[in-house]
Amino acid sequence: MTGSLPASAREAKPTFFDEPALDALVEAVLALAEAQWVVRHRLARLEHWAQHAVEAARVPFDDAYLLPAEAEAELAAECRAFIDRLLDPFHRASSPLPPPAPSG
Repeated sequence: MTGSLPASAREAKPTFFDEPALDALVEAVLALAEAQWVVRHRLARLEHWAQHAVEAARVPFDDAYLLPAEAEAELAAECRAFIDRLLDPFHRASSPLPPPAPSG
């Protein structure tokens, strides 16, 4: 189905603001937030691993090391709160669309 669209439409990024620089800024902020959260998640795993040092000598810390379900759930809640804080300025700045103008 995408073969029927012009190449410019298939490759175009969505825009949300009249100023392209604002779209680029938002994209950069969201990319930084994503990278920060990856680091936060890895740090949480490392902290959990280190707190259990008796077991840690037998359990290597690598990408296969998983948090217990309860700790993962707490971290997921923290992530949701982080995203809410990150997007709050956009939610506050957005306003509902005005009602359509009466025709006639």
